[in-house]
Amino acid sequence: MVSPASPAVPPKPPGPQALNLPGGRNGVLLFHGLSSTPLELQYLARGLHRAGYTVRIAVIAGYSHGLPSTQVSGHREWAAAAVAEFDRMRQQCDTLAVGGLCIGALLSLFIAGKRPEAVSHVLSLSTTLHYDGWAAPWTRWMLPLARVLPWAGRIAVKEREPFGLKDERLRAWIAAQMRESGGSDAGASVLRVRDLLEAKGLMRLVRQGMPAIVAPTLLVHARDDDAASPRSAFEVASGVSSERVHCVLLNESYHMISIDKEKARVLSEMKDFLRGATPPTELARAELTRPTITTNTRSTEHVRA
Repeated sequence: MVSPASPAVPPKPPGPQALNLPGGRNGVLLFHGLSSTPLELQYLARGLHRAGYTVRIAVIAGYSHGLPSTQVSGHREWAAAAVAEFDRMRQQCDTLAVGGLCIGALLSLFIAGKRPEAVSHVLSLSTTLHYDGWAAPWTRWMLPLARVLPWAGRIAVKEREPFGLKDERLRAWIAAQMRESGGSDAGASVLRVRDLLEAKGLMRLVRQGMPAIVAPTLLVHARDDDAASPRSAFEVASGVSSERVHCVLLNESYHMISIDKEKARVLSEMKDFLRGATPPTELARAELTRPTITTNTRSTEHVRA
C-alpha cells in the first residue's frame, strides 16, 4: 500500500524576516541599524504592539544583515526601499509613525522629510549623523580615503566591546553570539567599509531633508553613547521644522538603547510621545553639557534628562 505523499513544505526564505505585529489602525514602522536585524528592536516593537499599535520592523536587501541584494545596493536604494515600506503600510493605517535605531533612525528621518504630511511621529533612537562616540575606532577618520582606493571598500571593520552595551552580562552574551554565528541581537560581528561609506551618504541626504520634517519628533540618546555622541540628536533637534521636538538623554545606556539597561524607559518614552503625554517636571532640571537649543515655535519639552 502506498502511503499518501506528505504535503510539500515551502522552503524558508533566506535571511532575516520582517516582523509584523497586526494591531489597531495606528501604526509604527521601525528600521533596525545598519547590518543588523529586527531582533535589536523586537522588545520595543512588542511593547508598542501590546499598547495597541500595528507594528512592523522592516528588512531591506543589502542593508539588513544576512539579506544580500541581487542588484546594486547603496544608501539611495536603502532610502527608496524605506519610503516604499512606508507607502505600503500607510494604506493599512489611519496614522503611521516612523522610527529606528542608529542608521535606522536616519531612514525614518528621511521618510519624514519625503512624506511630511503623511508621517504622524518620528521616533529617532541613537541617531547617528556623526561617528564620534568615545569607542569609535580611530580609523573612522580614514573613511574618505576609501572612496579613492578601489579595494578599500571591501575591508571589514570588526565590532568590538562594549558592542554598544553598558549591561555587562548582555555584553558577554552578545560577544558569544558573534563568535559562534557572526551575528547577534546587536548586529553583525563585522561592518564593511563600503557600507559605512554608504551610511555617510545617507547622512548627507538626511541633513538636506531635515527642514522639510514637520512631524512631532522624539530623540532618545545615551549621554555616553559609544558610537555616536548626543551631538547627532542635537543637530536633528535644531534642523527639523517640527513644532514639537522632545529630546531625552539616558544615563545608564550606551548606543544600543533598545536592548540595554534602560530599554523599558525607552519604550515608555515612545508610548508617551505617541500618546502626546506631558513630560514630567524633571524637564527643568535637565543638565546638559552644551546650551539648550531653543526656537520660538518649540514646545517646552525640548530637552530633558
